[in-house]
Amino acid sequence: MRVVVAMSGGVDSSAAAALLKEQGHEVIGITLRVWSYEGAAKCGSCCSPDDIDDARAVAQTLGIPFYVANAEEIFQDRVVNPFVQSYLGGKTPIPCVSCNRDVKFNFLLKRARALGARLATGHYAQVEEVDGRFHLRRAVDAAKDQSYFLFTLGQEELKDVLFPVGHLTKAEVRAVAERHQLPTTHKPESMEICFVPDGDYAGFVEKVAGPQPSGEVVDPDGNVLGTHNGIHRFTVGQRKGLNLGGGEVRYVQRLEPETNRVVVGPAEGTGRAQFGLLQPHWVDGPPPPEQSVEVRIRHRHAGAPGRIHISQHGLVSVKLDAPARAVTPGQAAVVYDRDRVLGGGWIV
Repeated sequence: MRVVVAMSGGVDSSAAAALLKEQGHEVIGITLRVWSYEGAAKCGSCCSPDDIDDARAVAQTLGIPFYVANAEEIFQDRVVNPFVQSYLGGKTPIPCVSCNRDVKFNFLLKRARALGARLATGHYAQVEEVDGRFHLRRAVDAAKDQSYFLFTLGQEELKDVLFPVGHLTKAEVRAVAERHQLPTTHKPESMEICFVPDGDYAGFVEKVAGPQPSGEVVDPDGNVLGTHNGIHRFTVGQRKGLNLGGGEVRYVQRLEPETNRVVVGPAEGTGRAQFGLLQPHWVDGPPPPEQSVEVRIRHRHAGAPGRIHISQHGLVSVKLDAPARAVTPGQAAVVYDRDRVLGGGWIV
């Protein structure tokens, strides 16, 4: 079949393209240009000119057509702007989910379908068809699993999506690349958000939105302990950078954008056993309220047992069996049944 491969310039998508060609498919490589700025060539992420050049070199090695698609406008509108507004609103965003939903598996999937093709990416996840329905599952390599970032995919998307490396370990993926003598075989991974390559999220927010007002750091009773230089510099569960002195260990318990306050206190004050889900999405319908599920409240979270409750008005809440630390507004809570992704939403 004809398959469009989203080629980021990294080894995972490079190996995905190689595997699909090995299997006899007609493979087309496409790289998305999502972000242009001064110094982008040094950003070391999937948005840089260097990465586009790497993807092109892989396509040439494999002998497949290669194109660059400009997605800067939709990326700015659906990923970058919400990222900034979330921080200003006292939340901690996770832009990779928005990028997957609105750019890769919307913008790019539409273009693949227009070519009569399916879409493949280098994500570490698996799709399985069972009785005509599509299940989204964790990757074989638990250390590399990216299923958490894909909970917004539904039946309509999964029927035309392939994850060729989801059944492989990272070492096996590099072996595939080496077998095909791909120039990205030993390329290191980028762990930062692509449009904030230096990891200075607060600095990026200020670059876009301007300097932010200072405010008070208070304890749970409202007693003023110090000041801060903008709530966009903090996240729930944070301990470092509070600079309050006194020797007492404190953590950010919540952010109050309406008063511009950062509330700090003991670690147990960051725990929540119940919280809501904004814009919930289910891969193939929500779990029944009596079903025990696993809920991951951030990408590196091991998961916690709980249940999903949906009110008669459609409001979705998560009830964990025990409080989890640092339940952070703006992050995604993703619901699993063992290795199967059921869906998720944004923590509120």
